[in-house]
Amino acid sequence: MKKCKYCQSEIDAKAKVCPNCKKNQSHLFRWILLGVIAVFIVAAVVGNGKKEDFQKEYNQSDVVTYKDVSYSITKVEKTKGSNEYFQAKDGYEYVKVTIKIENNSDEKISYNPLDFQMVNGDGVEASWYSITAEDDVQLEAGQLEAGGKIEGVIIWEQKQDDTGLKVRYYKNVVFDNDYTFQWTLD
Repeated sequence: MKKCKYCQSEIDAKAKVCPNCKKNQSHLFRWILLGVIAVFIVAAVVGNGKKEDFQKEYNQSDVVTYKDVSYSITKVEKTKGSNEYFQAKDGYEYVKVTIKIENNSDEKISYNPLDFQMVNGDGVEASWYSITAEDDVQLEAGQLEAGGKIEGVIIWEQKQDDTGLKVRYYKNVVFDNDYTFQWTLD
């Protein structure tokens, strides 16, 4: 025999419902309900930590919008160089990529040419080459106000006629192991 949890009447030890007050003696329903609520809370917290579902692969002509900032390649030029000081190594050429950044967000953003890397057909990823041709405006590091636009050239030295070139963007090249998006060059 045991006592009812609600009315304190003597009931059979195996009784699931009190014959006197008709209340359920099992707390199983409460535990199930608490478990279901806990699962929903955990799912909500973990769900908020999900990575964005964001396309990562683009063609050279595509404008990529990431976090309200538009990135585009407006020109790609390959050259051996134009003077004695601006000459690629034998078997190599300079790949000059003009990149345009438009800040469509409501906040000031930072930009840096180091956030852009080039991958060649052999799978080697490289930072930009620190030269610029006579008439090119090099993309330098800076801040871009909301609504602001900037366009500039980044130059890489690559094997001549490499057809597998890609330009990758990292939101932070120092801390990110995986690129945010990339363009495949024509």
